[in-house]
Amino acid sequence: MNTRLLLSMSLCNVRRQGRKSIGTLVVMAVSILALCLLAGYMKSNVELIQNAFMRWGARGHLVIERPASGLAREVEGAGQNPITGAMQSRIDTILAADHAVLARARILRISGMMANARVSTIFAGIGQDVQEIRRIKGPAYEYDVVAGTPLWQETRPHPLVLGQGLAAILGCDVPKVGFAPVQPGQTPTARPMHCPPEPLELTVSTRGTARINATQAQATGIMDWGIKEINDRLVVMPMADAQALLNTAEISEYHVLLADGADLDAERDRLSAQFKAAGLDVTVFRWSDRAAFYQQFKTVLSGFLNFIAIVAGVVGFTSLLNASYMNFAQRAREFATLRSLGFTRRFVMALTALENSWLAAAAALTGILGALGITWAVQVAKIMWTPPGSSNAVPVGVAWVVPVYALTLFVVVILAALASAIPTRKILRRPIRSVLSDA
Repeated sequence: MNTRLLLSMSLCNVRRQGRKSIGTLVVMAVSILALCLLAGYMKSNVELIQNAFMRWGARGHLVIERPASGLAREVEGAGQNPITGAMQSRIDTILAADHAVLARARILRISGMMANARVSTIFAGIGQDVQEIRRIKGPAYEYDVVAGTPLWQETRPHPLVLGQGLAAILGCDVPKVGFAPVQPGQTPTARPMHCPPEPLELTVSTRGTARINATQAQATGIMDWGIKEINDRLVVMPMADAQALLNTAEISEYHVLLADGADLDAERDRLSAQFKAAGLDVTVFRWSDRAAFYQQFKTVLSGFLNFIAIVAGVVGFTSLLNASYMNFAQRAREFATLRSLGFTRRFVMALTALENSWLAAAAALTGILGALGITWAVQVAKIMWTPPGSSNAVPVGVAWVVPVYALTLFVVVILAALASAIPTRKILRRPIRSVLSDA
């Protein structure tokens, strides 16, 4: 088969017959545009939520806990046994010797009652290793307050960061702004914090017994966690203050940040084996194992993407098939003439497949170029919006998805070749004499 002749004839036929398929090209281009934009939107938002959990939420890559039940292995915070001081020393030794571990932070969950001279309310929050949490959050997320100072900058004794809702309940002036990560080269916005002057009193039930303990602390910062229900109860304090309040040396969990490029599954399995060999009754989870919102969000977007991909494929294939029937049926005598001149059925099949492929590739490239233009425009515009259930604005992002562009182009060309084969085979079944004798 003469490849050069085949390519030349197919391109000439496309230029001659292509106008008949403009409607098909437009439908396919729009479908491909929608598919590529949705894939970019999904990638951008999945990465945004990953950062929200791993950096802003300071989970890092791995979480080390002691689940007390099967439910606790599936639901975060459901019945975790505390990690004792002796266990912490052995865990720290193992983590310090692992070159893939960049940072490790201890977390202690606390809850109780908080009061000042005016009001009393419930609180729930954490004590944390402040500097290690700062390392996990990184430069973009370390300045984690919308007013006052973050814990890692605070020098006053017994500092306390409050959620926006809790701060408002306690009589503080709360700025109506949400948290936003610091962009490279940007200086975080510092705002003064205005709260009633008297110290806050925190009351809790201590670990191990039913005794009550209380302490006083100074509100030094206001934080926007991103979810109103959490903001209404949130308290964050240094680990030493939290342990003193609960009268314990125990902690709830470890958050571990790994080096860039580290294999999460391999590192999880390696640490689990080391902990088991050391006789430590702990479980290592990936950050996403029990991140219900992340899993649900990813599932919903994946469902939309798969649906759009199926619709785009069906619409594109049926449009090409319809255009192929209309186009090739009118050229039956042309094909019969080619066969009478000695060209094989295989040559004619390849010719029509190439013609359809050129048209489909043009439509795909048009849709992809349109998606590239819109993606660039969205990234430059830096549009923000506040999702339902969120207390802060997030960027409307569309990411570059080169593998999706390439796969879309490949699949569209294959579908075009298949769409050409169905009517062409039907036309070529007719005898040459019968086709040429038709008026």
